Amino acid sequence: MALTIGEIMQTTKSLLLVTALGMSFGSQAGKDTMIVFDASGSMWGQIEGKTKIEIAREAIGTISKGFGSDQSVGLMAYGHRRKGDCMDIEYLVNPQKNAAQLISDYVNDLQPKGKTPLSQAVKLAAEKMKYTENAAEVVLITDGVETCDLDPCTMAEELEKLGVDFTAHVIGFGLSADQGKQVACLADLTGGKYVAANDAVGLKDALQQVIIEDKSDQKEFELPEATLQLTAQDVIVGAAFDVAWRGPATEHDYIDVVAVGDDRIYTDLTYAWTKDGQPAQLKAPGKVGQYDLRYIWQGPQTRHILAKATVNVIESEVSIVAPAKVVAGESFSVAWKGPDNDGDYVDLMPAGEQRTFGELSYFYTKAGTPAQIQAPVSAGDYQLRYVLEAPGGREVLYHTPIKVVNSEVSLAFEPAVELADKITVFWTGPNNKDGYIDLVPEGYSATYGELSYFYLKDNPDNGELLAPVAAGNYQIRFVMEGAGGRKVLASNPITVKLVEANIIAPSTAPAGSKVEVQWQGPNRNGDYIDLMPVGNNATSGELAYFYTNNNPEKGMLTIPEQPGEYKIRYVIQGRNRAVLDEKIIVVE
Repeated sequence: MALTIGEIMQTTKSLLLVTALGMSFGSQAGKDTMIVFDASGSMWGQIEGKTKIEIAREAIGTISKGFGSDQSVGLMAYGHRRKGDCMDIEYLVNPQKNAAQLISDYVNDLQPKGKTPLSQAVKLAAEKMKYTENAAEVVLITDGVETCDLDPCTMAEELEKLGVDFTAHVIGFGLSADQGKQVACLADLTGGKYVAANDAVGLKDALQQVIIEDKSDQKEFELPEATLQLTAQDVIVGAAFDVAWRGPATEHDYIDVVAVGDDRIYTDLTYAWTKDGQPAQLKAPGKVGQYDLRYIWQGPQTRHILAKATVNVIESEVSIVAPAKVVAGESFSVAWKGPDNDGDYVDLMPAGEQRTFGELSYFYTKAGTPAQIQAPVSAGDYQLRYVLEAPGGREVLYHTPIKVVNSEVSLAFEPAVELADKITVFWTGPNNKDGYIDLVPEGYSATYGELSYFYLKDNPDNGELLAPVAAGNYQIRFVMEGAGGRKVLASNPITVKLVEANIIAPSTAPAGSKVEVQWQGPNRNGDYIDLMPVGNNATSGELAYFYTNNNPEKGMLTIPEQPGEYKIRYVIQGRNRAVLDEKIIVVE
């Protein structure tokens, strides 16, 4: 049974004229604007060889030249001072007129470091502008989804309810469609606009739309028609089912499933993008009952429900409840129902596979429900199966399709560091249980012999690598471990630069004496000044030494009793050691 838009709106008209109250985006009299700028560590990520933070700085510098003389614009940033701190949010510029240069200067000084507390930042920006008393708008520029505890949709509902005239616009910089959907509710629920920007030009255009352009004129548009058609009214709990649809199929349209009677936009239990084609494939919820199937249209300003249908989710003696789509290499939860005999198991196999051996991943039902299973490292069409272990042999009692997709993997870090520097790497991708991020020489293809690495499971969001002690070009890689072995999902270049060190010491010294050595250098943890015979290039077995961090600027070395030529060296300590500077001293 499918409902048209006329039935949804309970009107006899087949089309409905809707008034879009355009936003003034900062130019409306008496409405302050706060730019909330993402300076989290992921802004070190690159687009076409240029870091996002560089692109954003340039975009802000360009767009600020267009601020109207009567526009009151301010700036807030997050993630730029401390790593791992969800309260690293700072007011930088109070909303004021003629603030363009001030805002540009502050943005140019931001150095990405930390997390993405975007919901809290938007809330604090609203409070700063006294949104419960005054008209106010926020323009959020983010290259990531929420990484702290607040839910952006819940926050948007609260701000819309309490605000006098509050609007939030969101610019999703380099976000995938699924990521954008997670933050777009901040705009949709407050009457703002979500704009996707995937490169430098897109970011400038997005900023132009939400800060400069005056769109206060009322515009009328017609809600387009849409229909939904189910192949079967009843669907087994957790099972995949197809939905034939007709509608405008704009870029961000989707079909979703919600609790019956729920007309809120951001409460879907599952969804499928219309851009993925016909028919849309969804998975039934894990609980028996009646649900609404909806066509969601991305209109000029916000999203609209164009059509509804009803689907009944029914019980089954054997069933598997799992996502319709999972990311390659990621562990995910599977709920099941079945006889639970000794030896029964749930496995993951390629689509259409009939064998009951050679499974890519599995768990025994004795592990309980739900249980975890790992997706393969290669994208494609697969199936989850309940396999019965019986005296007459194994039998597949139930199977359901599952699509494995390539992950949205990103690596973000400073593109150039010095010898033996600690490199903070921010990452997004599947939290593969044995996956890791490593550092290897440029062009290195093996998945072993790395120079430095950390495991994903021990370092959610970000971790640290140690730069080599040899200058040159290297690469940082995202390596996933799964069925079929290891696979490099992403690799970004990094340059390790030379760092200067200098030793000042006497050229001669009496045998058995003590000499003062002055030094300048990087003072990495473990760096030291040592004394070695000329011709000995080892970085161990030194005749005398002192650590630089225990002897700031200068220290003492004991000269050997044996006359001859020696060298005083600055040795940098990383995973390996390297000599940065040396001076010859003659012992008499």
